[in-house]
Amino acid sequence: MALAEIRVGIVYQIDPAGPVTGGIDSVIRGEAKWAPADMEVKIIGLSTDPVARPPGRWTQVQIGDRSVPFFPVGVDPAPMVRKGIPLSVRLAWGALRYRAEILRSCDVLEFHRIEAAIPLMGARRGRNTIVHQNMAVLKQGKADIRWKRLPALYFALERRFLHAMDSVFCVRSDACDDYRRRFPAIAERFRFLPTWMDTDLFHPRGGGARQEARAELATRFGISTSARVLISVGRLDHQKNPLLLIDGFAKVAGRHPDVALLVVGEGVLRPQVEQRIAELGLGGRVVLAGLQPPAQIARMLSASDLYVMSSAYEGMPISVLEAMACGLPVVSTRVGEVGRVVTSGSNGMLVDEHVPEVFADAIEAMLRLPFDPASRAAIDAVKPYVPGQVLQPVFQAYRLAARRAAADS
Repeated sequence: MALAEIRVGIVYQIDPAGPVTGGIDSVIRGEAKWAPADMEVKIIGLSTDPVARPPGRWTQVQIGDRSVPFFPVGVDPAPMVRKGIPLSVRLAWGALRYRAEILRSCDVLEFHRIEAAIPLMGARRGRNTIVHQNMAVLKQGKADIRWKRLPALYFALERRFLHAMDSVFCVRSDACDDYRRRFPAIAERFRFLPTWMDTDLFHPRGGGARQEARAELATRFGISTSARVLISVGRLDHQKNPLLLIDGFAKVAGRHPDVALLVVGEGVLRPQVEQRIAELGLGGRVVLAGLQPPAQIARMLSASDLYVMSSAYEGMPISVLEAMACGLPVVSTRVGEVGRVVTSGSNGMLVDEHVPEVFADAIEAMLRLPFDPASRAAIDAVKPYVPGQVLQPVFQAYRLAARRAAADS
């Protein structure tokens, strides 16, 4: 095929020129940034700025060194505010409205949610999907996915959806195993796909760069340059369980006056988090930094001493890979695929009980160890999770799907 002959349309409710709101957003940006020369990745989503990027019109957005076509099918000026109508449903409605243009412009479609695929099914296009969770979580009370109210309907739609895909990449290995067991006739379509970090941004920084970043934290957020900084990056929602993080940190803060917590992210639980911080008297010790661009997150990580994650459930969180790539050890609940890179006693601690006392004990255990701002145990653990290596099966799936679609047309 000629260069850039394969046109890949990624359908998800993001604006690639807007803020990075989560791990799926980072995955999609990474696919666009690291796509090989024989394909052009386009993004079909929701605009956060209808003046600069109006619905129904292709615009170019910059991701790294790449200029990426973006086609908004609707508007969402506040992506971190939960709406009455889910974003995935609004995306699906927009995809139906602009179905002809999407199909005309793409040879292969990639989906990250079932809802967005429904209006685009039936066309002779290659179709791949990335599943970021083991959706068995819908049967558990801790899930904050809205489909938990109608799990039977979800699994019925999922069956039809998966049979229509050329390839299904699962970010959790247990989800991959479960799908193969449930759908033996198409078992070969399911493959495990770990996440990755952007090596251009997330890497160890020398002493001078670290000191500059620490001084920046002091200027922007009032965090002392002598403080030991814990950092967490993620949405403030039930999945990420930020109240466990705050409660655990409160116990650490009571015994270690030189420790501060920096929380990067936004979400529906921010009011509850702010209230808990006030109740525990942590106003001078916890900073809620809100959404930050990836380059700024990398600087914040390089200025910190320990990465902490309190999630109730996960896939393979990119934020952990990014922190470890910067040389940070990690304290995390034992969720999803975190155990692939975090080894207790080597480059962090994994917590089995989701209770503040146990979480705090793990943090204190790591704080007792000598700090190495470029921990080889952390950096070496995430070396395999780089775009050029991880994404090759995805790009090859695009090529095969495009060929199949062309042969069927």
